[in-house]
Formats: sequence, structure tokens, C-alpha cells
Amino acid sequence: MNCSQGMPDTTICPNPIKQFELLAGMRLVWSQHVYWTRLLLISIAERLKDQNATTARLLQNPADIAKIFAQYYPVSAAATIEQLLTEHLQIGAELITALRDEQTAQAQALTRRWYQNADQMADAFSGINPFYEREVVRNMLYTHLELTTKEVAARLAGNYPEDIAAFDQVERQAMEMADYFSAGIMHQFPQRFV
Repeated sequence: MNCSQGMPDTTICPNPIKQFELLAGMRLVWSQHVYWTRLLLISIAERLKDQNATTARLLQNPADIAKIFAQYYPVSAAATIEQLLTEHLQIGAELITALRDEQTAQAQALTRRWYQNADQMADAFSGINPFYEREVVRNMLYTHLELTTKEVAARLAGNYPEDIAAFDQVERQAMEMADYFSAGIMHQFPQRFV
């Protein structure tokens, strides 16, 4: 295993503590991304009173993710990541609401915007790091959207076992994305991990 696989290798990245700090930090923000998205899904689906507070907390997440990237990339690149992730979450919230309210045409339009946003994110990530292959990033983001859509559909249908199983898939895939992003940083900047 080596630095590019997201796992410690003291011959390439001699300081495993720095590697684990990046891996743990990246996993934390992406796990928060899916956990707070799930809580918002539940709030919207069940029309809970905590929806505004939950939305506000969820929308802190893009800045938390961007803060990690800002340690390695220009402020403008981190700001683009933050903006695109914020749009991703806002579109997702609107989509859940449209699906709940059975507004089919609006849901279809929002779904198209969601995937366009994913394309923009793939461009942004692949533009800052040669180890972030655009198609790999795009496929990961599309999978994230597909799994989240499956989770939303199950929740809105009241199929709670399927909803929970879908979230388990969302969570696992988010950790894979986090590790991919960490690995790319370690591969691009091995000197930062000595």
C-alpha cells in the first residue's frame, strides 16, 4: 500500500501521523456531509420543525470540506469547491421537497441541474490535481447522487428498512470518495507528509 492509495507508506510519505490527520479529517467532513443530508431528508419528508436549523448546519459542511482543500490549493480553488458543494446541497433539498410534493416536472429539472453540478465539480477537482481523473471523480459523484436518490425514494415511500440500507451504501461510498481525495493530495504533495 502506498500514499496514492490513501494508506500509509513511509517510503513515499514518511510521516504517517500527517497522513492519518488528512485521512481522518477528510473522512469526518464527508461523513458529516451524508449524515446531515440524511437528517435534512428526514426533516423534509416528515415535515419536522427542525428543518431550518438542520439546513443551516448542513450548509456549514461545504466550508468545512473547502477548508481542507485550502491547505493545499489556492483560495480561489477552495472557494469554487465550497460554492459547488453548496449548490449540490441546495439542489438536493429542493429535489427532496419536489419529490415529496409530487411535482414531477420540477423534480426532473432539479435532477438535471444536480447532475450538471456534479459535472462542474468533476471539472473543478480534476483541474486542481492530476491524480483526480475527471471520469473517476464524475463517476463517484454520479454514484453518490444515484445512491442518495435511492435513499430519498425509499424514505418518501415509507420503506424504512430499504431507506436505512440505502443510507448504509451512501455512507460507504462517501468514505471511498474521502479516501480518494486524500490519496490524491498525498500523491500530489508527498513533501507535505514528511
